[in-house]
Amino acid sequence: MSKDNSVIDEILSRVDIVDVVSQYVPLKKSGTNFSGCCPFHHEKTPSFIVSPQKQIFKCFGCGKGGNVFVFIQEIEKIDFRDAVKLLAERNHIEMPTYQASGGYFQRFQDEKEKMKRMHKLAQEFFVEHLQHHLNAIQYLKETRKLTDEIIADFWLWYAPDKSYELLQYLRSKGFTDDDLFHASLAKKSANSPELYAFFRNRIMFPIYDLMKNVIGFTARSLDPNDQPKYLNSSEHKAFEKSKILYGLSHAKSHINQFQKLIVVEGQMDVIGLHRLGFPIGVATSGTALTEDHIKILKRHTEHLYFLFDNDTAGQQATFRAMKLCYHHNLFPKIVNLPPETKDVDELANLEHGKERFESCLQQAQDGFLALFDQIRASSDMSSPIDKQKLINAMFELIISVSNLTIQEHYKLLLAEKLGFAPEIIKVQFQNYRAGEGKFLLRQQERQETSAKPPSYQPQREALFAALFYQGFLEKLRTTEQAPTEEAFVQALLQFANQIAVAVPESSIAKVLTGTLTEPEKEEMSALQLRWEKELGELGEETTKKAVLQRVISPNNPGQPSPIMEYFKMASKSPHLSNEEKMQLNKLKNTIGKK
Repeated sequence: MSKDNSVIDEILSRVDIVDVVSQYVPLKKSGTNFSGCCPFHHEKTPSFIVSPQKQIFKCFGCGKGGNVFVFIQEIEKIDFRDAVKLLAERNHIEMPTYQASGGYFQRFQDEKEKMKRMHKLAQEFFVEHLQHHLNAIQYLKETRKLTDEIIADFWLWYAPDKSYELLQYLRSKGFTDDDLFHASLAKKSANSPELYAFFRNRIMFPIYDLMKNVIGFTARSLDPNDQPKYLNSSEHKAFEKSKILYGLSHAKSHINQFQKLIVVEGQMDVIGLHRLGFPIGVATSGTALTEDHIKILKRHTEHLYFLFDNDTAGQQATFRAMKLCYHHNLFPKIVNLPPETKDVDELANLEHGKERFESCLQQAQDGFLALFDQIRASSDMSSPIDKQKLINAMFELIISVSNLTIQEHYKLLLAEKLGFAPEIIKVQFQNYRAGEGKFLLRQQERQETSAKPPSYQPQREALFAALFYQGFLEKLRTTEQAPTEEAFVQALLQFANQIAVAVPESSIAKVLTGTLTEPEKEEMSALQLRWEKELGELGEETTKKAVLQRVISPNNPGQPSPIMEYFKMASKSPHLSNEEKMQLNKLKNTIGKK
């Protein structure tokens, strides 16, 4: 959006900064001005001044200041465009928007606004259907024990088990089939060009941006036979998973009160924290925590707490997140739930759950020490190899710390925990940083891997399988930037389906049957983002060649291509008939000719 001076001038002429600021900060009259405690840093003595004459604010403690737009940008953590939009909406000032006419949209803003409008209408559609579906209501109120207030506050609704009703509704509002497809509200069948609803018979968790616009959904299956259990919207113009945190639009108004944010694994954990009286939980949506997420969190608070599952996958996620935080001079604490409690959602259903969680929060450990204890508990400390692995893991964390003073602090802590002289740890750390420790660790990992050679190459296979995760390959044939040929896509889809039958242990099989574990889903999402990054800027022919190179050509001379690897495995598989193997061979040749 360009900075429309007429809208900006009207906002400045009609909006009193005192009225706006007082919605966030208790103000008292102080001469001709108003004063209060600054919302941007912690203080007990007011140093925050608002001038009604000059229509500006100024904090003499932290230095922040400016007009009403600057205040809204800082307090809501949004850009100028969204600040203008928010103030216009609150004060009933008309702004340019999409209008339906003759079955198409006259665009006044940009593609993002269209996506937001579609998801808003989809949400309204899902709202209407919850009250008519007793199983969905029973799941939310009896199984999950959610109150009407929580259901309404988080807009938990229901997508009916119908293939076309939502699509017909959105088409009636002027949206095209391409719009529906790109918004992840519709999907194409592998055997038919006809669209059908992406979300069916699922509880819908809307995902908001910081302006509380609906930009995507996470959908939880009601039927245990429907896989995957959780289905996420794919990325689009208004929805970048690496920059969106579920629950932040709820949590941001409570950060000043609690002086912290708690990062959890999923939507129900965010809601569970809310039920426990801690409305400060956030979670990612279908991806691991990214550097952009860390930057967003840091803009809101430097006091972060991680609450992930205490299994191997949870520890790995915590480790990666800690490294990102250390790089940005953030030093989170780690919360451990009572051992008999599976997750926050379960704790919220227990008597005295709030008091027990408060105790867990008070006992939260510094992340470095908590990870040390977790890794040590799962290691054989009588083994010099396990002990060195532990030391190397902690060195990896210390290297991520950009502050040298804090690096020294953690090295001393590590020496103390291990009972080593500080000088020994410092020498080992220097060697590790120079590469020696990394080399030893990788050498050990190679030895362990070579002892049990895999039946297929998981890294290359997983990258290939990511093409089929959540319908990503199908999108290549309709996106404007990468319209891969229809026959090529169809052949790849059919080939993948037969491989899934022939090689049931493969990643492709797990993707197509919806049996990926949570860590595998995380890996697929990351690999899919890698595909998007590589293909997103390419034209039709270049994109086609890139896909061909990945799935048909060998990565290195003398190695078989992924297609040939799968074909060889399938040829020996007892799960395919001779006729099906002939069909697979025909598909392989079809793909190779494209």
